[in-house]
Amino acid sequence: MANRKQGAQKSPNFISTLLRGNRNLNATKLAASIRTNTNKVRQRLQPVVKYLINQKRFVLVLLLLLCFSLVTFSAIVPRNHIFEGSVTVQEMDFTYNGKQTKRFLESIRGISNLESEGIQTVTFTGNFKSESLPQLNQLNFLKVELTNRKSKLILAPENLKSSSEIDLKSLQLQPNTKVTELNYDFFRQQLALSLQRLSTAAPDNKSNTLEIYLGEKPIKVTLEGYKFPELNLQTPPGEQTRIEFIYNPDNKQFHLDMTQKNSLYITISKPQNFESQKWFRGKIETQNVQFQRSDRNGDIRDELDVSTIVSGKIRMAGEEKEIQKNQFLMGENPNIPLNIQLIRNIEIISKKGLEVRFSGTDKQITIGLDKDFPVIRIQRSWLDGVLPRDAIVALFSFAAATVANLVPWLLSNSSKSQSKP
Repeated sequence: MANRKQGAQKSPNFISTLLRGNRNLNATKLAASIRTNTNKVRQRLQPVVKYLINQKRFVLVLLLLLCFSLVTFSAIVPRNHIFEGSVTVQEMDFTYNGKQTKRFLESIRGISNLESEGIQTVTFTGNFKSESLPQLNQLNFLKVELTNRKSKLILAPENLKSSSEIDLKSLQLQPNTKVTELNYDFFRQQLALSLQRLSTAAPDNKSNTLEIYLGEKPIKVTLEGYKFPELNLQTPPGEQTRIEFIYNPDNKQFHLDMTQKNSLYITISKPQNFESQKWFRGKIETQNVQFQRSDRNGDIRDELDVSTIVSGKIRMAGEEKEIQKNQFLMGENPNIPLNIQLIRNIEIISKKGLEVRFSGTDKQITIGLDKDFPVIRIQRSWLDGVLPRDAIVALFSFAAATVANLVPWLLSNSSKSQSKP
């Protein structure tokens, strides 16, 4: 038994000694291999170093040729540059690309008619008066489901002749919300837009929210395409039947949560002094900004893009261009929108449209009446972000001339050196 215990103790010591010896042996072989390869590389490089020492002028000229070639290419090859511009448009689309909830609209006062179209759920608390549906007169709570894309909820003062107290306090946009058909109709005095959270948005269940102040006067509510899920009606109205009722709210603050595609039509009771009205909040992080609309005649294959630009100008890398009416503003690819990353401000210009000030980065800006055949182009090189344009032209001319003279010299000297024994 004692011999067996001694053998068990010696066996691990023997194995560890063997492994240590193998590690030492591998390290010795690795060091010897590195030393051998280093000597071989040094021997191979010695003739090259001697040749370069003997050909100092040739190497110097070659380095100069490389440097001037890089300068020449830097003056030609385009790169992204910051641009800024301002356009007046009749209609526009964009996608909100921020990370946090963004206040988009605020302080729209004296609304004579507010219409929301699309699928949503609305809750009313207060007193109701309806001639077409007397069951509502006994309620103090009413839940309404708008069931389809064409469903409508319309809020208006009961007495249209009196001044309206309905105000829009704010419209909050969630990240990755697409805003389309944003426009202002001066004849109707109506601001219109559509909202839709894209499918790529994070599943946080947050919705775009409209906050309204209803005022102290009774409100006329009109519904189309609806149902009352918690109201047991003996003869429930059809979903497409239009219904109206008078609503005296308990809470003057009214919220609309829009989780799907919804359209808003906000009609103002009196002409506005737009110079003093600030309805839109600025500094909106964006992507896919477009100043155009699609003209359809019923056939999708015959869809035509129409520019909504009235006038404008844009500037990039020291060059500024005017944008005329009905011209398209595009990037390098006419099928991809110009990379506008920030809308700095939106303002309504009387009798003209929406003035939009923006900025972004792109390689190229193109302008034209036809998207496939632009007549104006702004494109700048790598050096445009470092040197003035006149200095770049002079440097490019000098570099190109130097390269043109150095290449023949190198070729001739290279052939002479090869012909020598």
